Amino acid sequence: MTNLKPLHLASIALFVAFGIAACSEQQMALPGSSAQYLNVEGKRIQVRVSPFGGPGEYRLIATRDAIGWNLNDENERRRAEYAANYYMKQTCVQRGYQLLEAGMLDTINYFARFKCNG
Repeated sequence: MTNLKPLHLASIALFVAFGIAACSEQQMALPGSSAQYLNVEGKRIQVRVSPFGGPGEYRLIATRDAIGWNLNDENERRRAEYAANYYMKQTCVQRGYQLLEAGMLDTINYFARFKCNG
């Protein structure tokens, strides 16, 4: 370690700091929720669901549970939507649901607002 120049040490420290910051931004907290996980096409997706608005209304966020490079935005969206739909069905057991709003917050975070039928 003594052979490393101070500039190299500073570069490594910045890389680690930005990496940690990127991890925390990728997985956004959703107040009143707990993390649930689903593997979709070999990728682990974290889904959080919490009550929001009126009775039977919820909000959801689905994020990839790992950092990736050169991700295909369409594949990431498709996986996140699949995981989101799975947990919307789980939340509204045998009642179905109505999607009120949905989209990507960025290239890896899928959000949705939904309401259980009946």
